[in-house]
Amino acid sequence: MRSVVWMGLIVLSLGMSGVWAASVPAKGKAKAPPAMHSLGDTVVKMPLAKGVSLEDAAQSMKLRANLLNMQLVAELPLSKQVAAISGKAERHATIFQFCDALTARKMLDYSLDFAAYLPCRIALVEDEKGQGWLVMMDLNLLINVSNLQPELKAKAIEVRDHLENIMRAGASGDL
Repeated sequence: MRSVVWMGLIVLSLGMSGVWAASVPAKGKAKAPPAMHSLGDTVVKMPLAKGVSLEDAAQSMKLRANLLNMQLVAELPLSKQVAAISGKAERHATIFQFCDALTARKMLDYSLDFAAYLPCRIALVEDEKGQGWLVMMDLNLLINVSNLQPELKAKAIEVRDHLENIMRAGASGDL
């Protein structure tokens, strides 16, 4: 995710039930959303490689983001917060929020609707079997329905590529 990303996924899910037009920018005609069968169709997921700890993945993502000039603007230790409230141990869940401020500003100038998707999020979560995963919204869905001008679309693709690069570094533990 998972904070505002969940909201974005809900918007995408609503599109599957016929409310899609309400979430499309007013400029131009939007294409219908791709056929989706589950929430999993709206995300990119990568398992952590064998031997890569959750801490290694987090550190690798932070280092790669820095290398790519993607600023880590927030880190939500969700599982720690839930454990503090519930008093029960929780499986790991941390939400990392990354941003390319100049591109984010351009996206907002194009459409205020992009505010719902900023900053970009990558979740580091542990499943019920103890496997670590990196999960983020499939930005291709957003890019493809946004009717962006060529220069802005290229920047959005660059951000997507950087985020996927950050995920790959985390999943493999690359420093």
